[in-house]
Amino acid sequence: MKGLALYRPSTRDGVLPIAYVHALARLGHDGLVLIEPTDSFVSVGYFDATAEAVDIDACRRQGLPVVRREIGGGPVLLGPGQVFYNLVLPRSDPVLPPILDDIYRYLSEPVIETYRHFGLDVQYRPINDLVTAAGRKITGQGAADIADRFCFVGAVLRHFDIVRMASVIRVPDEKLRAHLRQVLDDNVTSISREIGREPSTEDVIAALEHFFSLVLGPLDLRPLPPEVEDLAAQLAEHLQSPDVLFEPRSRKHVTTKIREGVVVRHGQRKAQGGYIRSSVTIRDNAIADLQLSGDFTFIPKSGFTVLVQTLVGAPFEPSTVRAVIDAFFLSRGVECPGVTAADFTEAITGDPGTASDRS
Repeated sequence: MKGLALYRPSTRDGVLPIAYVHALARLGHDGLVLIEPTDSFVSVGYFDATAEAVDIDACRRQGLPVVRREIGGGPVLLGPGQVFYNLVLPRSDPVLPPILDDIYRYLSEPVIETYRHFGLDVQYRPINDLVTAAGRKITGQGAADIADRFCFVGAVLRHFDIVRMASVIRVPDEKLRAHLRQVLDDNVTSISREIGREPSTEDVIAALEHFFSLVLGPLDLRPLPPEVEDLAAQLAEHLQSPDVLFEPRSRKHVTTKIREGVVVRHGQRKAQGGYIRSSVTIRDNAIADLQLSGDFTFIPKSGFTVLVQTLVGAPFEPSTVRAVIDAFFLSRGVECPGVTAADFTEAITGDPGTASDRS
């Protein structure tokens, strides 16, 4: 008796590696696709407002196609060095636990074992991520229903280009991009970075095949059906068409998720006394790092640095941030002409506060 289909498509250029899972699901074909792209591209999530999530001009300058997947999550740079595992099953398949969190946990095991095979201690962090013992994200995963099929996707990172990833995420001011790059560097990793060597694509695929077979049962290597190849080629064009990419979406991109528990929020506020820009790293709902810039003036100048230091560690909650800033101005004898605590609070948290609070 044949097992679940295993597909290893030979055509891996462009955005085809992400189109195969969509084609399989639409045509009702089940199976596991293991593939590493030959080209880099940017993928935005199903709910992303593309122009707010990624820097389209930067992508064009770098020759990076942008594609909208039909699976959630945020924008991500995909390409060589990442071995995709894309699983398509009937939604009613008995192998799938009834609760989504349990599905993620169950289907993460083969990937965790793959990393352990290469000497890495990796753990599941609900609901989307796999992280190292030090807490760095090494795999982000996603799941969705496409047509009548359940799709589970992710990638094993042999290596990852953090600098290029930071270059394609949209930020309100280029001065804040360095902060985003540093946060990515602190929180995202790969096999080569962790162990100092990079396993081959074939070795990673062989490990994934072995460990997935322990969960899914025997895997039967097959060529992609011609109709799947044809539809994937069509979808590769469709999913990067302007109509699909720029279709209105309700999600507003005020934060960029780095890993579970860590996001970066970019904000701005035009106050009477100057323009405020902020980039705040939020870790487990607290301010872990804060960058402020603009044309406002602190008297004395040292008050600016002290304000930032005072806010680091505070809970990321508008009323708390406002209370900390209010207390700072009252106790430190610091002035920032034309800029109120409410202005700084809005720039940092996005909460507009009360208009009467402002000069």
